[in-house]
Amino acid sequence: MKDWRRAVVLSGTTIRRAVEALEQEALQIVLVADENLRLLGTVTDGDIRRGLLKGVGLDNAVSLVMNRNPISSRI
Repeated sequence: MKDWRRAVVLSGTTIRRAVEALEQEALQIVLVADENLRLLGTVTDGDIRRGLLKGVGLDNAVSLVMNRNPISSRI
């Protein structure tokens, strides 16, 4: 069973690091949070691909390509 907490990155994290998290955790999604671990958005391969096509670089903040309106629920 995968630990979803390992797929959490802070909003200032680089896109490169988010790609690494996607690869390492194999969950197909990265959760973007603030310093208090409050969910700000999500990032998938497709979000990153669209950002790259628009000229966003791998060393930019993941917040530039994240989905800011994810669907979430409480457990």
